[in-house]
Amino acid sequence: MKEGRKFLHFLDSEEYDKIVPESDEQKKVPPPLFQQSFPEDSPLIDLIPPDDFNIGKTPFLELVNSRQSRRKYTLDPLTLEELSFLLWSTQGVKNVLKSGRGVKRTVPSAGAKSPLETYLVINRVEGLEPGLYRYISFSHQLLFLKTIDNAEETMGKLSFDQKFVGIAPLIFCWTAVPYRTEWRYTILSHKFIAIDLGIVCQALYLSCEAVNLGTVAIGYYEQNKLDKLFDLNTDEEFVVLIAPVGRYEREKKLTEFFKYAEKDITPGILKRLEGVYKRKNLVEFLIREGNLILKIDDFEEVLDPYNELEFIGEQSCRALRFEFTEEGRPGKIVVLTANDEEIDFEYVE
Repeated sequence: MKEGRKFLHFLDSEEYDKIVPESDEQKKVPPPLFQQSFPEDSPLIDLIPPDDFNIGKTPFLELVNSRQSRRKYTLDPLTLEELSFLLWSTQGVKNVLKSGRGVKRTVPSAGAKSPLETYLVINRVEGLEPGLYRYISFSHQLLFLKTIDNAEETMGKLSFDQKFVGIAPLIFCWTAVPYRTEWRYTILSHKFIAIDLGIVCQALYLSCEAVNLGTVAIGYYEQNKLDKLFDLNTDEEFVVLIAPVGRYEREKKLTEFFKYAEKDITPGILKRLEGVYKRKNLVEFLIREGNLILKIDDFEEVLDPYNELEFIGEQSCRALRFEFTEEGRPGKIVVLTANDEEIDFEYVE
């Protein structure tokens, strides 16, 4: 485990010259291309130029405060302007350095080396056929690559059955071309590529918030199968992160969820609710000695019932509601998930 952390460390000046090898840049090797090549006669699809955007005017502080991961999308398509805005905001090219050794984009990159490419699985974008595309950032255009059979099901399965990924109208898929950064930074490159990726992903989050779209970063996917689907030469390029994008349903207001919103949880109420609550005999809640405890098999975790956000197994939970029977006995615990589903845990003893 600790061995894998080493690439995150940098070096002191005394170590640098001893450990870091001479770079190809120092050897006068010509710089690599900063965009993957494609046939010159390929038909390209024009996107909306950034000067013509009529969206994305939300104040920055509002974007930062509202930013969150969103996994539940409607089936509504995105517009071409929204897609153009997201692509420009995350990887748009402003100019190439006069030296030819780097690219200035709308997001920073170590040494202006821009080691990332943007692929798109498009399910529902107005005016575009479903399929796999690549963003040609130097000209702000799209290159259609191929149709993906059963794309929604395929992408859901390749995300380890995270079905919401597949049904999104648009899925960003970033690949890394490590040599662009290695050409200058050699063994230090992989830390810088990880930093670049985080910057680009955050840019997507904020850009989505600016146009009332939702996204979530997904690092859990079938690496080899996804690389193969994209026809990548994995010696030089491979997928490093994906992010579905779509319109999201507004969350249920907590006042709609709580039947008795004016009643706060107190130690006294928890005392009255003491017992075991089960759902399908897989997950239990225990209320014991004033504590709310999550129990899965032999695992127990004390939860904070005063906090509206907890994690129940693998279900992200927004809120908990405690209910009594008409006789005043413990009834059930109702969990409101991040997907606005209500899950009942019935009192059993």
